Amino acid sequence: MKILQYSHDVAAGLGGARRVFCDMANALVARGHEIYAVCNHFRSNRPFYPLDDRVRFINLNSSGRREIKLMTWIAGIRPFLPSVCEEMLERTLEEPLRRRKGEPLVQLIREIQPDIVVIYWIGDYLSIVRQQALGVPVIQMLHESPESFFDLVNSRRKIEQINTCPHLQVLQHSFIPEIQKVYHRTIHVIPNTVPQVEETDLADLAMEKPQKTITMISRLHPGKQQDMLIQAFGLLAKDYSEWKVEIYGPLSERGYPRKLKETISSLGLTGQVELMGATSRPLEVLRNADIFAFPSNYSEGWGLALTEAMAVGLPCVGLKRTPSVNELIVDGVNGFLTDNTPEDFAAKLKVLMDDHNLRAAMGRTGHEMMKQYAPEKVWDQWEKLLFEISGT
Repeated sequence: MKILQYSHDVAAGLGGARRVFCDMANALVARGHEIYAVCNHFRSNRPFYPLDDRVRFINLNSSGRREIKLMTWIAGIRPFLPSVCEEMLERTLEEPLRRRKGEPLVQLIREIQPDIVVIYWIGDYLSIVRQQALGVPVIQMLHESPESFFDLVNSRRKIEQINTCPHLQVLQHSFIPEIQKVYHRTIHVIPNTVPQVEETDLADLAMEKPQKTITMISRLHPGKQQDMLIQAFGLLAKDYSEWKVEIYGPLSERGYPRKLKETISSLGLTGQVELMGATSRPLEVLRNADIFAFPSNYSEGWGLALTEAMAVGLPCVGLKRTPSVNELIVDGVNGFLTDNTPEDFAAKLKVLMDDHNLRAAMGRTGHEMMKQYAPEKVWDQWEKLLFEISGT
Protein backbone atom coordinates (compact mmCIF):
# COMPACT_ATOMS: atom_id res chain seq x y z
CA MET A 1 0.00 0.00 0.00
CA LYS A 2 1.22 3.50 -0.84
CA ILE A 3 0.63 5.75 2.17
CA LEU A 4 1.21 9.51 2.42
CA GLN A 5 1.57 10.91 5.95
CA TYR A 6 1.36 14.69 6.25
CA SER A 7 2.23 17.01 9.11
CA HIS A 8 3.18 20.57 8.21
CA ASP A 9 5.69 20.93 11.06
CA VAL A 10 7.19 17.49 11.66
CA ALA A 11 10.66 18.94 10.92
CA ALA A 12 10.24 21.69 13.53
CA GLY A 13 11.82 19.82 16.45
CA LEU A 14 10.65 17.89 19.50
CA GLY A 15 7.01 17.04 20.22
CA GLY A 16 4.73 14.12 20.92
CA ALA A 17 2.81 14.20 17.61
CA ARG A 18 6.08 14.57 15.66
CA ARG A 19 7.42 11.51 17.41
CA VAL A 20 4.23 9.54 16.65
CA PHE A 21 4.55 10.62 12.99
CA CYS A 22 8.06 9.16 12.71
CA ASP A 23 7.25 6.02 14.70
CA MET A 24 4.26 5.33 12.46
CA ALA A 25 6.25 5.85 9.26
CA ASN A 26 8.98 3.52 10.49
CA ALA A 27 6.52 0.84 11.61
CA LEU A 28 4.53 0.85 8.37
CA VAL A 29 7.57 0.88 6.07
CA ALA A 30 8.94 -2.09 8.06
CA ARG A 31 5.71 -3.92 7.23
CA GLY A 32 6.39 -3.50 3.52
CA HIS A 33 4.35 -0.39 2.74
CA GLU A 34 5.57 2.48 0.55
CA ILE A 35 5.63 5.49 2.86
CA TYR A 36 5.84 9.17 1.94
CA ALA A 37 6.51 11.32 5.02
CA VAL A 38 5.65 14.88 4.01
CA CYS A 39 5.86 18.27 5.72
CA ASN A 40 5.79 21.95 4.74
CA HIS A 41 8.25 23.76 6.95
CA PHE A 42 10.85 26.43 6.30
CA ARG A 43 13.54 24.34 7.96
CA SER A 44 15.40 22.16 5.48
CA ASN A 45 16.53 19.54 7.99
CA ARG A 46 14.87 16.18 8.60
CA PRO A 47 12.75 15.48 11.69
CA PHE A 48 14.43 15.31 15.08
CA TYR A 49 13.19 11.75 15.54
CA PRO A 50 14.83 9.06 13.38
CA LEU A 51 13.22 7.95 10.12
CA ASP A 52 13.93 4.64 8.43
CA ASP A 53 15.99 5.13 5.27
CA ARG A 54 13.21 3.45 3.30
CA VAL A 55 10.77 6.25 4.21
CA ARG A 56 10.59 8.87 1.46
CA PHE A 57 10.81 12.20 3.32
CA ILE A 58 9.63 15.27 1.41
CA ASN A 59 9.66 18.86 2.68
CA LEU A 60 7.43 20.98 0.44
CA ASN A 61 9.02 24.21 1.66
CA SER A 62 12.55 24.07 3.16
CA SER A 63 13.11 27.65 1.97
CA GLY A 64 14.95 28.68 5.12
CA ARG A 65 12.60 31.68 5.43
CA ARG A 66 10.25 31.80 8.39
CA GLU A 67 6.72 32.74 7.36
CA ILE A 68 4.89 35.67 8.93
CA LYS A 69 2.40 34.06 11.26
CA LEU A 70 -0.76 35.72 9.98
CA MET A 71 -2.81 32.77 11.18
CA THR A 72 -1.62 33.45 14.74
CA TRP A 73 -2.62 37.10 14.38
CA ILE A 74 -6.05 36.10 13.08
CA ALA A 75 -6.55 33.71 15.99
CA GLY A 76 -5.68 36.50 18.39
CA ILE A 77 -8.29 38.95 17.15
CA ARG A 78 -11.14 36.47 16.48
CA PRO A 79 -12.64 36.57 20.02
CA PHE A 80 -13.10 40.35 19.78
CA LEU A 81 -14.94 40.37 16.45
CA PRO A 82 -18.73 40.35 15.88
CA SER A 83 -19.82 37.11 14.23
CA VAL A 84 -20.47 38.76 10.86
CA CYS A 85 -16.94 40.24 10.82
CA GLU A 86 -15.46 36.94 11.96
CA GLU A 87 -17.06 35.09 9.05
CA MET A 88 -15.88 37.74 6.60
CA LEU A 89 -12.32 37.47 7.98
CA GLU A 90 -12.47 33.70 7.61
CA ARG A 91 -13.73 33.86 4.02
CA THR A 92 -11.48 36.64 2.74
CA LEU A 93 -8.20 36.08 4.59
CA GLU A 94 -7.98 32.89 6.62
CA GLU A 95 -9.27 30.45 3.99
CA PRO A 96 -7.11 31.83 1.15
CA LEU A 97 -4.05 31.59 3.40
CA ARG A 98 -4.86 27.98 4.24
CA ARG A 99 -5.51 27.08 0.59
CA ARG A 100 -2.23 28.62 -0.51
CA LYS A 101 -0.36 26.58 2.08
CA GLY A 102 -2.23 23.43 1.04
CA GLU A 103 -1.65 23.77 -2.70
CA PRO A 104 1.81 22.06 -2.73
CA LEU A 105 0.34 19.10 -0.84
CA VAL A 106 -2.57 18.80 -3.26
CA GLN A 107 -0.15 18.85 -6.20
CA LEU A 108 2.03 16.16 -4.59
CA ILE A 109 -0.99 13.93 -3.89
CA ARG A 110 -2.01 14.16 -7.52
CA GLU A 111 1.52 13.34 -8.64
CA ILE A 112 2.18 10.25 -6.55
CA GLN A 113 -1.44 9.00 -6.23
CA PRO A 114 -1.18 7.33 -2.81
CA ASP A 115 -3.74 4.73 -1.78
CA ILE A 116 -4.52 6.76 1.34
CA VAL A 117 -3.52 10.03 3.03
CA VAL A 118 -3.10 10.33 6.80
CA ILE A 119 -3.21 13.92 8.06
CA TYR A 120 -1.90 14.82 11.50
CA TRP A 121 -3.44 18.24 12.20
CA ILE A 122 -6.93 19.64 11.69
CA GLY A 123 -5.54 22.81 10.12
CA ASP A 124 -3.72 20.74 7.51
CA TYR A 125 -6.98 19.14 6.42
CA LEU A 126 -8.70 22.53 6.30
CA SER A 127 -5.94 23.72 3.97
CA ILE A 128 -6.90 21.17 1.30
CA VAL A 129 -10.64 20.75 1.88
CA ARG A 130 -11.60 23.51 -0.58
CA GLN A 131 -9.44 22.07 -3.36
CA GLN A 132 -10.87 19.99 -6.18
CA ALA A 133 -11.61 16.37 -5.29
CA LEU A 134 -8.39 14.46 -4.73
CA GLY A 135 -9.80 11.04 -5.50
CA VAL A 136 -7.84 9.64 -2.55
CA PRO A 137 -9.31 8.55 0.81
CA VAL A 138 -8.20 10.65 3.78
CA ILE A 139 -8.11 9.91 7.51
CA GLN A 140 -7.68 12.80 9.94
CA MET A 141 -5.84 12.12 13.19
CA LEU A 142 -6.66 13.96 16.41
CA HIS A 143 -3.78 14.13 18.88
CA GLU A 144 -5.67 16.40 21.25
CA SER A 145 -8.62 16.13 23.59
CA PRO A 146 -12.18 17.19 22.65
CA GLU A 147 -11.59 20.58 24.28
CA SER A 148 -8.70 21.27 21.90
CA PHE A 149 -10.73 19.90 18.99
CA PHE A 150 -13.39 22.54 19.61
CA ASP A 151 -10.68 25.23 19.78
CA LEU A 152 -9.49 24.13 16.32
CA VAL A 153 -12.95 23.77 14.78
CA ASN A 154 -14.21 27.09 16.13
CA SER A 155 -16.70 28.30 13.53
CA ARG A 156 -19.69 27.09 11.55
CA ARG A 157 -17.65 26.98 8.34
CA LYS A 158 -14.87 24.91 9.89
CA ILE A 159 -17.41 22.49 11.35
CA GLU A 160 -18.91 22.06 7.88
CA GLN A 161 -15.47 21.58 6.38
CA ILE A 162 -14.22 19.01 8.88
CA ASN A 163 -17.39 17.03 8.30
CA THR A 164 -16.33 16.53 4.69
CA CYS A 165 -13.58 14.26 6.04
CA PRO A 166 -15.21 10.81 6.41
CA HIS A 167 -12.76 9.37 8.95
CA LEU A 168 -11.42 10.79 12.22
CA GLN A 169 -9.08 8.91 14.58
CA VAL A 170 -9.03 9.68 18.31
CA LEU A 171 -6.99 8.30 21.20
CA GLN A 172 -9.66 7.52 23.80
CA HIS A 173 -13.19 6.08 23.64
CA SER A 174 -14.28 8.72 26.15
CA PHE A 175 -13.59 11.45 23.56
CA ILE A 176 -16.30 10.25 21.17
CA PRO A 177 -19.51 11.64 22.78
CA GLU A 178 -18.16 15.20 22.97
CA ILE A 179 -16.68 15.19 19.46
CA GLN A 180 -19.91 13.78 18.00
CA LYS A 181 -21.65 17.02 19.00
CA VAL A 182 -20.06 18.66 15.95
CA TYR A 183 -18.48 15.84 13.91
CA HIS A 184 -21.00 13.41 12.43
CA ARG A 185 -18.88 11.04 10.35
CA THR A 186 -16.99 7.88 11.38
CA ILE A 187 -14.74 8.03 14.46
CA HIS A 188 -12.07 5.38 15.01
CA VAL A 189 -10.34 4.83 18.35
CA ILE A 190 -6.68 3.83 18.15
CA PRO A 191 -4.35 4.69 21.07
CA ASN A 192 -0.72 5.68 20.89
CA THR A 193 1.94 3.04 21.28
CA VAL A 194 3.84 2.51 24.51
CA PRO A 195 7.34 0.96 24.43
CA GLN A 196 7.44 -2.37 26.22
CA VAL A 197 10.11 -2.69 28.89
CA GLU A 198 11.66 -5.99 29.93
CA GLU A 199 11.29 -7.03 33.56
CA THR A 200 15.04 -6.72 34.05
CA ASP A 201 14.96 -3.08 32.90
CA LEU A 202 12.24 -1.77 35.20
CA ALA A 203 12.94 0.93 37.74
CA ASP A 204 14.13 -0.71 40.97
CA LEU A 205 11.82 0.79 43.56
CA ALA A 206 12.30 -1.88 46.22
CA MET A 207 15.95 -0.99 46.72
CA GLU A 208 16.73 1.61 49.37
CA LYS A 209 18.67 4.53 47.90
CA PRO A 210 20.49 7.38 49.58
CA GLN A 211 19.03 9.74 46.95
CA LYS A 212 15.53 9.42 45.49
CA THR A 213 14.09 11.28 42.52
CA ILE A 214 10.76 12.70 41.41
CA THR A 215 10.95 13.15 37.64
CA MET A 216 8.86 15.07 35.14
CA ILE A 217 9.36 14.97 31.36
CA SER A 218 7.42 17.49 29.28
CA ARG A 219 8.01 20.61 27.24
CA LEU A 220 8.48 23.64 29.47
CA HIS A 221 5.15 25.44 29.17
CA PRO A 222 2.81 27.12 31.68
CA GLY A 223 0.04 24.68 30.76
CA LYS A 224 2.24 21.77 31.85
CA GLN A 225 2.58 23.44 35.27
CA GLN A 226 6.17 22.65 36.17
CA ASP A 227 5.85 25.63 38.51
CA MET A 228 3.11 23.83 40.45
CA LEU A 229 5.33 20.77 40.90
CA ILE A 230 8.09 23.01 42.28
CA GLN A 231 5.66 24.68 44.67
CA ALA A 232 4.29 21.30 45.80
CA PHE A 233 7.76 19.93 46.44
CA GLY A 234 8.62 23.13 48.29
CA LEU A 235 6.01 22.16 50.89
CA LEU A 236 7.87 18.88 51.53
CA ALA A 237 11.53 19.54 50.80
CA LYS A 238 12.59 20.54 54.32
CA ASP A 239 11.57 17.14 55.72
CA TYR A 240 12.78 15.12 52.74
CA SER A 241 16.37 16.09 52.15
CA GLU A 242 17.06 12.71 50.51
CA TRP A 243 14.61 13.54 47.72
CA LYS A 244 15.16 15.73 44.66
CA VAL A 245 13.13 16.81 41.62
CA GLU A 246 14.44 16.62 38.06
CA ILE A 247 12.45 18.38 35.34
CA TYR A 248 13.26 17.46 31.73
CA GLY A 249 11.92 19.11 28.62
CA PRO A 250 12.59 21.48 25.73
CA LEU A 251 11.75 25.17 25.86
CA SER A 252 8.24 25.88 24.58
CA GLU A 253 7.51 29.41 25.76
CA ARG A 254 10.08 32.14 26.24
CA GLY A 255 10.37 33.49 29.76
CA TYR A 256 8.89 30.44 31.46
CA PRO A 257 12.23 28.76 32.34
CA ARG A 258 13.31 32.01 33.99
CA LYS A 259 10.13 31.98 36.05
CA LEU A 260 10.84 28.39 37.10
CA LYS A 261 14.38 29.25 38.14
CA GLU A 262 13.11 32.19 40.16
CA THR A 263 10.59 29.93 41.90
CA ILE A 264 13.30 27.40 42.72
CA SER A 265 15.50 30.12 44.16
CA SER A 266 12.75 31.87 46.14
CA LEU A 267 11.69 28.58 47.78
CA GLY A 268 15.29 27.72 48.70
CA LEU A 269 15.27 24.60 46.48
CA THR A 270 18.51 25.23 44.59
CA GLY A 271 20.33 21.92 44.31
CA GLN A 272 17.20 19.97 45.24
CA VAL A 273 15.19 20.91 42.12
CA GLU A 274 16.92 21.02 38.74
CA LEU A 275 15.93 21.91 35.20
CA MET A 276 17.70 19.25 33.16
CA GLY A 277 16.90 20.36 29.59
CA ALA A 278 15.62 18.07 26.84
CA THR A 279 16.54 14.39 26.84
CA SER A 280 16.83 11.99 23.91
CA ARG A 281 16.86 9.00 26.32
CA PRO A 282 13.59 9.25 28.26
CA LEU A 283 13.42 5.58 29.24
CA GLU A 284 16.91 5.71 30.74
CA VAL A 285 15.96 8.82 32.71
CA LEU A 286 12.77 7.19 33.96
CA ARG A 287 14.48 3.95 35.03
CA ASN A 288 16.58 5.97 37.46
CA ALA A 289 13.56 7.75 38.99
CA ASP A 290 11.26 6.77 41.85
CA ILE A 291 8.08 8.77 41.13
CA PHE A 292 6.77 10.38 37.94
CA ALA A 293 4.99 13.71 38.42
CA PHE A 294 2.72 15.07 35.70
CA PRO A 295 0.81 18.15 36.96
CA SER A 296 -0.22 19.19 33.44
CA ASN A 297 -3.38 21.27 33.26
CA TYR A 298 -3.07 21.24 29.47
CA SER A 299 -5.79 19.56 27.41
CA GLU A 300 -3.82 16.35 26.92
CA GLY A 301 -4.71 13.93 24.15
CA TRP A 302 -2.49 11.20 25.58
CA GLY A 303 0.76 11.87 27.46
CA LEU A 304 3.64 9.90 25.93
CA ALA A 305 6.05 10.46 28.81
CA LEU A 306 3.34 9.48 31.30
CA THR A 307 2.77 6.11 29.63
CA GLU A 308 6.52 5.54 29.32
CA ALA A 309 6.87 6.17 33.04
CA MET A 310 4.24 3.53 33.70
CA ALA A 311 5.96 1.15 31.29
CA VAL A 312 9.18 1.30 33.31
CA GLY A 313 7.24 0.72 36.53
CA LEU A 314 6.92 4.16 38.11
CA PRO A 315 3.93 5.29 40.18
CA CYS A 316 2.49 8.49 38.74
CA VAL A 317 0.77 11.59 40.09
CA GLY A 318 -1.44 13.75 37.86
CA LEU A 319 -4.53 15.95 37.93
CA LYS A 320 -8.13 14.77 38.20
CA ARG A 321 -9.28 17.30 35.62
CA THR A 322 -6.76 16.63 32.84
CA PRO A 323 -8.08 14.60 29.88
CA SER A 324 -6.35 11.25 29.23
CA VAL A 325 -4.25 11.67 32.37
CA ASN A 326 -7.37 10.98 34.43
CA GLU A 327 -7.89 7.75 32.46
CA LEU A 328 -4.33 6.48 32.21
CA ILE A 329 -3.80 7.05 35.96
CA VAL A 330 -6.31 4.98 37.92
CA ASP A 331 -6.48 6.72 41.29
CA GLY A 332 -5.07 4.56 44.07
CA VAL A 333 -4.12 1.78 41.64
CA ASN A 334 -1.13 2.86 39.55
CA GLY A 335 -0.78 6.31 41.06
CA PHE A 336 -2.81 9.22 42.38
CA LEU A 337 -5.05 11.91 40.90
CA THR A 338 -5.15 15.24 42.68
CA ASP A 339 -6.87 18.59 42.74
CA ASN A 340 -5.11 21.36 40.86
CA THR A 341 -3.40 22.78 43.96
CA PRO A 342 0.18 22.52 45.25
CA GLU A 343 -1.18 21.35 48.62
CA ASP A 344 -3.09 18.33 47.26
CA PHE A 345 -0.34 17.46 44.82
CA ALA A 346 2.19 17.56 47.68
CA ALA A 347 -0.06 15.39 49.85
CA LYS A 348 -0.17 12.63 47.22
CA LEU A 349 3.56 12.87 46.59
CA LYS A 350 4.14 12.51 50.32
CA VAL A 351 2.13 9.27 50.47
CA LEU A 352 4.41 7.76 47.82
CA MET A 353 7.60 9.26 49.24
CA ASP A 354 6.84 7.67 52.62
CA ASP A 355 6.23 4.13 51.35
CA HIS A 356 8.61 2.39 48.96
CA ASN A 357 6.45 -0.76 49.01
CA LEU A 358 3.48 1.26 47.75
CA ARG A 359 5.67 2.85 45.06
CA ALA A 360 6.79 -0.58 43.89
CA ALA A 361 3.27 -2.06 43.90
CA MET A 362 1.72 0.84 41.99
CA GLY A 363 4.63 0.89 39.55
CA ARG A 364 4.23 -2.83 38.87
CA THR A 365 0.49 -2.36 38.20
CA GLY A 366 1.16 0.49 35.78
CA HIS A 367 3.73 -1.63 33.94
CA GLU A 368 1.16 -4.42 33.44
CA MET A 369 -1.51 -1.95 32.29
CA MET A 370 0.74 -0.62 29.52
CA LYS A 371 1.01 -4.02 27.83
CA GLN A 372 -2.29 -3.38 26.04
CA TYR A 373 -0.56 -0.57 24.13
CA ALA A 374 2.34 -2.66 22.81
CA PRO A 375 3.50 -1.24 19.44
CA GLU A 376 2.68 -4.38 17.43
CA LYS A 377 -0.90 -4.36 18.75
CA VAL A 378 -1.41 -0.69 17.88
CA TRP A 379 0.19 -0.92 14.42
CA ASP A 380 -1.99 -3.96 13.71
CA GLN A 381 -5.03 -1.76 14.38
CA TRP A 382 -3.70 0.98 12.13
CA GLU A 383 -2.81 -1.37 9.31
CA LYS A 384 -6.25 -2.99 9.43
CA LEU A 385 -7.96 0.43 9.33
CA LEU A 386 -5.79 1.70 6.45
CA PHE A 387 -6.56 -1.41 4.39
CA GLU A 388 -10.30 -1.04 5.07
CA ILE A 389 -10.46 2.66 4.17
CA SER A 390 -8.21 2.45 1.11
CA GLY A 391 -9.92 -0.67 -0.23
CA THR A 392 -6.56 -2.19 -1.16
